[in-house]
Amino acid sequence: MTELPLSHAQQGMWFLERFSGTSFVDPMTFRLEGDLDVPALRWSLQELVRRHEALRTRFPVTGGRPAQEVLPADQAGPALPLTDLSGLPRSRREPELHRLLLEDQGRRFDLARGPVVRAALYRLGPREHVVRVTTHHIVSDAVSWWSVLFRELERLYAARRAGLPSPLEPVRAPYSAFVRWQRDWLESPAAARELAYWRRELEGATPLPELDLARTAAKLPDGAPEVRRTASGRQVATRWLTFPQPLYDALRDHAGRERATPFMILLTAFTSLLHRHTGAHDILVGTRAGFRGRPQFDHTVGFLVNLLPLRVQVPGGGDFGDLLQAVRRSTLGAYVHRTLPFERLVADLGLQRRGSRPVVNVCVSFQSTPEVPPALDGLKVTLINHDPFSAFDLDLGFYEEDGALRALLTHDPAQYDDEAARSLLDELQQTLTSVLRPTATKV
Repeated sequence: MTELPLSHAQQGMWFLERFSGTSFVDPMTFRLEGDLDVPALRWSLQELVRRHEALRTRFPVTGGRPAQEVLPADQAGPALPLTDLSGLPRSRREPELHRLLLEDQGRRFDLARGPVVRAALYRLGPREHVVRVTTHHIVSDAVSWWSVLFRELERLYAARRAGLPSPLEPVRAPYSAFVRWQRDWLESPAAARELAYWRRELEGATPLPELDLARTAAKLPDGAPEVRRTASGRQVATRWLTFPQPLYDALRDHAGRERATPFMILLTAFTSLLHRHTGAHDILVGTRAGFRGRPQFDHTVGFLVNLLPLRVQVPGGGDFGDLLQAVRRSTLGAYVHRTLPFERLVADLGLQRRGSRPVVNVCVSFQSTPEVPPALDGLKVTLINHDPFSAFDLDLGFYEEDGALRALLTHDPAQYDDEAARSLLDELQQTLTSVLRPTATKV
């Protein structure tokens, strides 16, 4: 068996889980309507585990530090146990399914012993099933799921149904190749130049103060939307907003005129809200980026996500255009210097707050990876869950789906209740609506 050090992102997640009790469980759940070939689905999932080293890796502690150990390719994949709910009265099937899914989501992975992937199948009727595949986030990310695993699952399932062997070429670059590349790059002059940039950019940076919308009560109000309890016991709540199509069209037009991206416009609007609700002029947030700028890692399964700090000085008395220029400068600088792992920044620059948590406590991201469910032969496949876990106080994600723009705000309801989340999203839409009018607006 091959034993390697962890990537820096993995190492940060491992230590956070070990010392904060947070568990980074990453489930994907789909409803399957039609004649499901259960053996073909089981074989396809096992073939995915065989193909990708990350999915058969465990993380033992060696000499007081975690290592990753890749198990042999003939290691058995997920068993896909079947739970038959079709015998229940129809009115009880969905509530029982919901209960079982929540129970499954609360199950922690034993990283030291493995495995780091599991699967479950639930039968609701002869032609209706729900499948859940869960990994630990230390071995997966959005691109791994949506661009690699689900696309391969389509081809594997179709081949198995036709009695054919796997049609897939061998994996070009497993995650272990990325770990070696990152370790080598961190010893290069390019890494030293990036560290120097971030040292200048983040000098004196402090966490964003708590918004005036925060509360101290831990009880959720009646009628609050979906609240999930993580394996660590931390509550996580989510709220969605779909923007009117004319507003999104105007936003894209405005971005083109300003030589900005739609994300820059959205981030500027949210930064103005953070300024309004904290009074801070020095705004620090994070955004998710990937390490997939090199072609050899485009189809690598693993945790290839980096957190980029975005620091913006809100101009005093300026309008939205002035703030946009500050956001544009910060965003472009961050993306040019995106290769240095955030965990290395935290260690080298001392970017810690009390409790060993990083200085960044708010995250804003635009996910560009299309979330297209796997097209399985003979089945209608529908995504059930779309609520990613977050360790941030506030985590605002933007998604483009079928040409429409949606926002998902993930928050801890003990700190920011549903009313606060609703208010923030409403204010965001109002700010964008106001900005996209011909007249300028104040920050």
